[in-house]
Amino acid sequence: MSAFATEPVRRWRNNAVHREVDHRHARWVWKVVLAVAIAVTPFAIYLLQTMSFVQSSYAIEELRLREARLFEAERRLRVAKATLESLPAVEARAADELRLEHAPASRVIVVPPGELPRPAQSVAPTRGVPSR
Repeated sequence: MSAFATEPVRRWRNNAVHREVDHRHARWVWKVVLAVAIAVTPFAIYLLQTMSFVQSSYAIEELRLREARLFEAERRLRVAKATLESLPAVEARAADELRLEHAPASRVIVVPPGELPRPAQSVAPTRGVPSR
């Protein structure tokens, strides 16, 4: 039967390990970091240009869609204007909304275009800078 041997008590010190700075290793690390930065720079520039191109493409497409919507709205407004300006529509509106009726034939006078009086042209006063 063996008895456990008692080990001597170890005294540990909690001091930080002091290492000397290896300048060659530090220089090598900085060279690697610089080389990676130089190698990645063209790729980063390419990505920035591509992203700018894609953003411009989206903006152009959005403007084209907006232009198409505006053309369609303009077309619909022209159709609505033509409908409202058509004589049958004006006549129907006058009869419905204003309760106007056709004048009897005995009260209608037709004047040829050559006999119509010319409208008076008014001269608008020019507004200049008042002199002192």
